[in-house]
Amino acid sequence: MKGVIWLLFLVPFFSFSQERRNRETNNLLVDSLRNQIIHITYDSLIRLDANNLKVLAKQKILRPKRLLSFTPIIKVNKLIFVDNHGGDIFELTEKDSLSKIDNSDIKNFLIGSSVFIKNDTLFRYGGYGYWSTSNFFIYLDNTTKQWEVYNISNTSSKAKDVHSHFSIDTGNEFYFFGGHSITHNGARDGFSNNEVWSFNFQTKNWHFLGKSKTDFGSDPADFIIDKSIYIINELGRLYRVDLIENEFTEFKINPFIYLFKKHVNPVFYKDYLYYIDKMGVVKKVAFKTLSNKVIKTTTFYKKKNSNNPLLISAGFVFLCFLLIVIYEYLKVRNAIVISKNGLKYKSKFIQLDSVAISIIELVIIKELEFSVITKLVRKEHLSKIQNERNRNQYLEDINQKIKLLTGFKSNFLIISKSTFDARYKSVIFNKMDYGKIMK
Repeated sequence: MKGVIWLLFLVPFFSFSQERRNRETNNLLVDSLRNQIIHITYDSLIRLDANNLKVLAKQKILRPKRLLSFTPIIKVNKLIFVDNHGGDIFELTEKDSLSKIDNSDIKNFLIGSSVFIKNDTLFRYGGYGYWSTSNFFIYLDNTTKQWEVYNISNTSSKAKDVHSHFSIDTGNEFYFFGGHSITHNGARDGFSNNEVWSFNFQTKNWHFLGKSKTDFGSDPADFIIDKSIYIINELGRLYRVDLIENEFTEFKINPFIYLFKKHVNPVFYKDYLYYIDKMGVVKKVAFKTLSNKVIKTTTFYKKKNSNNPLLISAGFVFLCFLLIVIYEYLKVRNAIVISKNGLKYKSKFIQLDSVAISIIELVIIKELEFSVITKLVRKEHLSKIQNERNRNQYLEDINQKIKLLTGFKSNFLIISKSTFDARYKSVIFNKMDYGKIMK
């Protein structure tokens, strides 16, 4: 790498960072193109030969920007770091620093989300932020460098909103289980998720597979081999979860696993498991020595009851009846429908420009900071004060138009103190009075 000074060094014998992924911890990453294992510390990137674990180079990262609170991923032969809390993405430059490569304004809304690459596109699912969890995919548009919501089928089920879950992308299918969800009362009423879901990227449909009662305890380590998720709990017990075949395998405890540093995920590469030991040193062990003794193999999740033909027939008839009732209800219920050029309510329609539509689409998903709205409506020839007045008038115009459309007296957009920083203002959607917004 041009401009990078590679330094040979001795790996430190001691390390005290013991947090799990999605927190500040050591990270391991496989660089299969170079046949290397990458050890990421709080301020450095260490490359090791995968065969003999010889240290090849140590790269000191300038201005690391909470390096260990990012998920490292190799994308198109480039090392990028994805913020575990928000939408920021950084690329490691030839000058040993991190350069922001996205145009994202998302902050603290994606805690505990899945991060994966599909067809050279970066995806995320779920996540926690500001007292709510999400149940949708977002992807990084390679042209605009903005995070966009990934559209699913209109007929699809809605998956569980979740964060800090286990997940795997097997090609056409994305699976997840475990993790945590919260109630409408907020984060203090959170609960563990026991549902197993899959998403088909061809049909764009979610499928509820069943429920699992398996508990892996707090802060288990995990890694992926082929199309299975392997999990190590705090007691040193190794499990295999095959969601495609619905198999759950428990292995006999191997004392070797007790050498693994807790809360650090190992990585698998060419029949070996690479891990960080309790002294902070990267080591490897043949995986077959850890998994050669199986205690038992059972089903992982209990499938939905579909064995009784009579129940299926009765359920189908009831479903048809229910769909008719729902359809009739949807025709008359009070719902605002968003189109490309305006809003529709019952038989009425108001025309809105693209900026207004964008503001409405964003605010129904999450709280929108004033600074974001200012950027959307800003005019270069106006002063800062004039732009702020223009922003306030723009929001007022939206509220007046929606009041005229619906006949409601309350504002659609509510201005309040920001939950991010009480010194600033933000805009939220008046969900209590206006209910659900449809597209």
